[in-house]
Formats: sequence, structure tokens, C-alpha cells
Amino acid sequence: MKRFLTLAAVTLTAAAGTAVAAVPAQAAPVNGASALSAASAVDAVIIADGVRLRSSAGGSTVIGYLYYGDYGQLLSSSGGWCRFRLGGRSASGLPSGTTGWVSCTYLATEDGWKFNGPAVDTLQE
Repeated sequence: MKRFLTLAAVTLTAAAGTAVAAVPAQAAPVNGASALSAASAVDAVIIADGVRLRSSAGGSTVIGYLYYGDYGQLLSSSGGWCRFRLGGRSASGLPSGTTGWVSCTYLATEDGWKFNGPAVDTLQE
């Protein structure tokens, strides 16, 4: 699964330098974002380096950092933020099962879905 998700991320980011958004069956568009069903988690992979895993959507408390190829599941989304649970130990050392919020901009799924709204997490605090 991890290998497939990494391949999907490479394919998405390599396509003309940008990814084409394709919304999977599990998601429904809501104000330019996607709302994920709380009942079904969606496998996903991180497609950037130094992505902050936060304790709340848009919160200032950073649990740790995620890197390209870290994988897990999308549990829900809200306003451009995705609740993400690690499926294995992260490249930065966060343990498997660690859960927090990341900007949906930095995630891709095996279905080819990539968030197509504006980035909600900037380098400015």
C-alpha cells in the first residue's frame, strides 16, 4: 500500500509540475474542499517535506513534522484541513497511529485525489 501511495504521489506531482484534482467516490465537494465521511478513512500519502502535523485544524500547536512519502489515513476534513493518522513511523520519528491535522494541500490518495483549494497552512505563524 505504501509503495502504491508513493507512486501515486510521484505521478501527481510530476504531471506538468502540478496535480490534476480528481475527487474520489468517498469525498463530496464542499466550498472548494472535500468533506470526508467520518465512517470511512481514506488511505493517503504526504506529498511535501516539512508538513506540520497540528493538534487542531489551524491550531498553533505543532505535534511534529511529516515528510514526502509518509503515509496513513484521512479521517475527516474541515475548511481545508484534514485529520490524518500515521500508518507507520514517520520520517521524522513520529510513531505509527499519531493523529493530528494537516493542510489538505499536502496530501494525495490512491484514487488520484488531491485537494484543489487554496493552501491553508503557510510558513508564517
